[in-house]
Formats: sequence, C-alpha cells, structure tokens
Amino acid sequence: MDIISVAHAEAAAPAPGGDMNMLIILVVCMVAVYFFVMRPNNKKRKEMQNLLNGLAVGDEVLTNGGIAGKVVKLPDNKEYVMVNVGNDVVLQMKRNYIVAVLPKGTIESM
Repeated sequence: MDIISVAHAEAAAPAPGGDMNMLIILVVCMVAVYFFVMRPNNKKRKEMQNLLNGLAVGDEVLTNGGIAGKVVKLPDNKEYVMVNVGNDVVLQMKRNYIVAVLPKGTIESM
C-alpha cells in the first residue's frame, strides 16, 4: 500500500535561445564598459598629452603637488621643465607632474 506516490521530476527543457540571450547580455556589458570606463579615460589621457605638448615659456602651471609657478625654460630633452615658483626659486620637475595650465595673471607677479 503506497499512500504517497513517488514523483519523478524531469529536467526542464532549456528555454529557446538561452545561450544566445547570455551572449547578448555579455556583449551589452562589454559595450557599456567601453563607453563608461575606457573611452573617457582615453579621452582624458589625450587631453593631458595635448596640454603637456603645448607647454610654452611663460605659461602658468599647477603641479599635482599643488605648487603653482611659471614655466621659465623647456629643455631639449622634453622630459623636464623649469618652473619659477617665486623669489627667483626655480624648480626642475618632470613634465608629467603638471596637471593644469592656469589662466594668465592667476599667479601674482614673481
């Protein structure tokens, strides 16, 4: 006497196009990462490279350490710049430490 019948569950049939749905989701995620992460970083890097390549003597600059000064010399090696920070104090620093070119007249006359 079996009071409780034994039920055997069969595996559910896969949804039609299940693998294709996963592939579409993966592609959408990759495209989102490109547009929200990689593209803005590339754009910012290009803008910074253009800023550094466009440096000229007399530009007022700001470093990543917060030092503001005026470019007084651009040596030929293109890696360093000479920046006057006041009272005839000239610092030699790497070009890639400059983060911004300030508008003319921002720094008081040195």
